[in-house]
Amino acid sequence: MTSPYRRIYPSTGDALIFLDGGLNSKFPVSTILDNESPDCLNVSFENGAVETREGITKVNTAPIASASIDGLYTRNDNNSNQTMIAFSNGSAYTLDGSSFITIASSQSNYTPGIRVASSEYENHLFSCDGLAVPYKYNGTDWTRHGVYPPTTTSTVATNAAGLLTGSYNYKVTFENSQVVQGDVGPASVTFTAASESILVSAIPVAPQSYGVSSRNIYRTITSGVEYYLAGTINDNTTTSFVDNVEDDALGATAPTDNGVPSKYGIIKYHQDRLFINDVGNPNLVKYSELTNPYVFKALNFLTVGDNSFDIVKSFEVYENGLLVFGKRTTTLIYMPDTDPVNWVKIVLNGHYGSSSPFGMAKIKNQVIFPATENGEFVGLGVVSGASFQPSATLLTVSASGSDLLSDKIEDQMNLVQQGEIENISSITFKEKVYISVTYGSGETKNNRIYVLDSSISNLSRKQKITMVPWSGISAEQFTIYDNNLYSASSLSDGFVYKMLDGTYNDDSTAIDSYYETKEFTGFKGDENFSKDFRYLRMLVDKAGDYYMNMTAREDSDKGTGNTQQINLNPSGSLWGTMIWGVDLWGGGTYQEDIKVFLGGARGKRIQFRFTNQNTVDQRFKVHWIKYAYNLKGFR
Repeated sequence: MTSPYRRIYPSTGDALIFLDGGLNSKFPVSTILDNESPDCLNVSFENGAVETREGITKVNTAPIASASIDGLYTRNDNNSNQTMIAFSNGSAYTLDGSSFITIASSQSNYTPGIRVASSEYENHLFSCDGLAVPYKYNGTDWTRHGVYPPTTTSTVATNAAGLLTGSYNYKVTFENSQVVQGDVGPASVTFTAASESILVSAIPVAPQSYGVSSRNIYRTITSGVEYYLAGTINDNTTTSFVDNVEDDALGATAPTDNGVPSKYGIIKYHQDRLFINDVGNPNLVKYSELTNPYVFKALNFLTVGDNSFDIVKSFEVYENGLLVFGKRTTTLIYMPDTDPVNWVKIVLNGHYGSSSPFGMAKIKNQVIFPATENGEFVGLGVVSGASFQPSATLLTVSASGSDLLSDKIEDQMNLVQQGEIENISSITFKEKVYISVTYGSGETKNNRIYVLDSSISNLSRKQKITMVPWSGISAEQFTIYDNNLYSASSLSDGFVYKMLDGTYNDDSTAIDSYYETKEFTGFKGDENFSKDFRYLRMLVDKAGDYYMNMTAREDSDKGTGNTQQINLNPSGSLWGTMIWGVDLWGGGTYQEDIKVFLGGARGKRIQFRFTNQNTVDQRFKVHWIKYAYNLKGFR
C-alpha cells in the first residue's frame, strides 16, 4: 500500500499472489482465497505458478482392436524389465514398439467390454474379469491362476511281478511350474494286487492353459482310505506310470484343500497374500495362502457387508491393513501380523462407501476414493490417520458432505454420471492423483480427469491438496510404464496414449487451457470503495513466438471483458543471424515481469483470466501477479 489512495495489492510485505490454489467453484468468487480459481481448465500448478498442462500422444499407430480397452497394466519382473499389457476384445496384448501384439495363449480368455482386474506378485500378473476363469502371466505364458484338479480317472491294471499285495486306489494331482499342487482328482477303481507291480495308465493330461509342468500319483495303503505319494511324472505328456512302492515307502499325504481362486473382479496384493472378491458370493473377501498366491483354502475368507446392498466393491492397502469398500460402508481389516487369527475387522466411522473398483489411489498416508452415500456418488472422500490401532476412534472417513475432499467443486461432482461410477479410474503419479470420470448429462464414457496435487511446491501453503479438471482426454484406465504415465482410451477405438508428453496438444488437437482468478476487492476495508484499476504486474514464461490472452473484468461482469494479447516471444538472435534494426541481439529471456495497463477499468472488484487462445502448441505460464488501483469514493 503506497498511499491512502494509490494501492498496490498485495503490498511488498505481503509478497505476491501465487495462483496455485486449484479450483474452488462452490463459494462466492470474491470470498475464495487469493490463490484459488472459480473456473479453470487444463492447467497444472508448479512452484506457485499456473500453466497449460502438457498434451498426449498415441502410443500405437494402429488400434489394438475395434473395441474398448478393458484394462491397462504394467508387469514388472524381478530383473527390472517392464511390459505394458492391454486387455481388449477378450484377449491380452503386449506393447512392442508402436504396436500391441496379441499374447497367443491369452486369446478369448476374457469377456469383451468387461473391465479386467490385475495385480502383481511373485513375478506374475494375475487377472480376472469376474466372468471367466482367472489367469496369470509370467512374461511368456498365459495360464490359469490356480492349479485346477484333474476331472478324469486313471486306469489300473497288472503290470508284472512285484512287491504289492492288497487292494489299492489311485488319485492324481496337477502341479504348476511354481511347484504348487492342486487338489486331487477323482479316484480310480479299486485294484487288488497279489505280489505284483501295478500299471497306472490313462493318467490325465492337463490342457496347456492349466500351466501344468508335472503330475503326482497318489495311492492308498492296503485297504486304506488316505492317499500317499507313490511317484511323480515330470512332464505333462506321459500317460502311464508303474507303481511298485511298498506301503511303508510311500511319501507325503495328498493335498485335500489346495483350492483355486473364485472368479473375481477386484484383486490386491498385501503382506505376501492376494486378496480377491468372490463374484458368486459378493460379501466375501478371500485370500491366498501366505507366500502362495496359487492356493485359496476353503476357510480363507472374511465376511464384509450385508450380502444384499452393501457388498464388496473395492480394495486398497492402507499401512498394515486392507480397506474394503462396500456401497454403504468402509471396513478396515487391521493386520498386526500375517496370521489371520489376529486380524480385526473395523467398520470405519462414517457413512460413505464406494462403488468404483478401479477408483482408489494412495497419496501421503491417505487413500482417496470415489465416495458413495446410499449407493449414490457424492464426491471424493479420503481415509487418513497418523497411526493404526484396532480402534474405530483413530480411523475416520469423512462423515458429512462438507468434509468431502471435493467439497470445493461440489457442483462439478454433481455432474459425474451416476450410471458410470464403476468406471471411475485413479492412479498416483509423482505426488498427484489422476481420477478419470464420466462427466456431463448423457455421457457414457470417461471424458474428464480431475488432478489432485499434493506436491510440496505449493508456495502459498494455504491448501494441502489442490484440484483441477482436465478435458480432452478420454481415459478408461491408467498405468505407469518406464516412469511415464499412460492412459487407455475409453472411446472403443483401441488406442493407448502417453500423457504429459512435453507437447501442448492432444494428439494434434488444441488444448483449451484457461485460468480465472478470484474477484479481488483489494485491501481489507476497501471492499465497498470504487476503484480505478491501473495495471496488472505478472511474471510470465516467454514460451514461444505466439501470444497468450489476458482478460480483465470488473464487478462480476458476464461479458467478454477487456482482452489484451501478451507477446510470449522470448526474442533474441544467435550470433551471425541477427539483422540490425530488426532483431534483438542476445539469447532472449525465458521469463519476463510484464506490466499490463488496464485501460481505465473501474469498479469495486476485478478479475483476471489467462488463456493459451485454445491453439495447438501454445501454452501460458503465470508465476505470480500484483495489481494497482486508485481508491475512489465509498459506494
